[in-house]
Amino acid sequence: MSPTPSHADSRAYDPVVAAASLRALAETPIAPREKGFIGLPAAMSPRELVENGATLHDGLFSTPTFVLRASAVRHNIAVLADYTARRGVLLAPHAKTTMSPELFLAQLDGGAWALTAASVTQAQVFADHGARRILIANEITDPVAVGALRRLLASTPELEVLCYVDGADSVIALSSVSSSRLRVLVEVGTDRGRTGARTVAGAIDLARLAGAAGLRVAGVSCFEGSVVADTDEAIVAGVTELCRRVRVTGARLSEAGLLDGEQLTLSAGGSHHFDIVIDELTREQLPGTVVVIRSGSYVTHDHGTYLRDSPAIRRGGLDAFQPAIEIRATVLSRPEPDLALIDTGRRDVSFDAGLPVVVAAFRGSEARDVGTAAIVDLNDQHGYVRLGDESRLDVGDTVVLGISHPCTTFDKWRLGLLIDDRDVVTGVIHTFF
Repeated sequence: MSPTPSHADSRAYDPVVAAASLRALAETPIAPREKGFIGLPAAMSPRELVENGATLHDGLFSTPTFVLRASAVRHNIAVLADYTARRGVLLAPHAKTTMSPELFLAQLDGGAWALTAASVTQAQVFADHGARRILIANEITDPVAVGALRRLLASTPELEVLCYVDGADSVIALSSVSSSRLRVLVEVGTDRGRTGARTVAGAIDLARLAGAAGLRVAGVSCFEGSVVADTDEAIVAGVTELCRRVRVTGARLSEAGLLDGEQLTLSAGGSHHFDIVIDELTREQLPGTVVVIRSGSYVTHDHGTYLRDSPAIRRGGLDAFQPAIEIRATVLSRPEPDLALIDTGRRDVSFDAGLPVVVAAFRGSEARDVGTAAIVDLNDQHGYVRLGDESRLDVGDTVVLGISHPCTTFDKWRLGLLIDDRDVVTGVIHTFF
């Protein structure tokens, strides 16, 4: 998944830096001590694995193994890039989902306008690998992080950064970063929600304060994922209302002459409701308005929270995303007739938004009937698989798991395998958490 300049925004990343970064990662040897790679006879680079035609079934890769289907990743990148282009909005994917250069550079190559980070540390990783437009969807108040942002902008002349303010303290913290390439978005939030000014009037006052402090105000932003309610209908209503406040606040900023320039940027993030976000933020749009969505988990999708609740389910005109992540485990024990223990646990898979699901199982190349087999609990290194009468799992069998919530699976791995639909290795992804 190396970038080519066919679809990329020429200011979103530096293709020379990106190519050198990917080349260096592909040449870096992987030691057999790395999780999932203890079957390697000696240190091997990702390039050597690919050139040797390595497959999942060569005995090189130990379980648990973190696997990504390359075809699903490519499909997902193309689907959202096409949808946002057709809707006339920009995409700044929340690359903290993967923190993987092989993946976030592919997103930029696929037409993403920028990358979204949650911290200056993450922004530094993106910039090191060639990203040149970064949206930090968070306040920055740690003095050390503020200093790091100042140095990052000074050392990377092509870099453009947007970040958040939601109160006087965050304005004061950023006021020491004197760069014409730093702009701020006023964040609005919800009562008992996360960060963000709670009222339109408060957001207007904050924009006025930021301008007086020498900061360039670009527009307004929110995170609609902080909306909670008892029903799906109430959540949709809450997301719609929050985005309406973003839009109204942006119009008020423009009317009051508080924007740096004539362009108004409106933004929201999340993979659950980006369709509703686009509907609302593009409604009654002021001339010159730019809408930026920041979905991140779509790049790999999942077998859980996003599979059950995706804009592709709610409306037409959007192809379904495909789950790309497979965690491969081995059956360790069958201590009871309806119980199997596998070698994969909380150190390997997400569990904050639902337990993994059993997708398939194999003995060698022979498929096993998993029936109603289900993960019912996790320890640090073990998974408990409850078996139905029809389920057939024996010690030594390989179990393929799908996960829920990609963000908290990626951060448990330093390396993952990219494979094609024949289980041949096409690359290795690296993560930088």
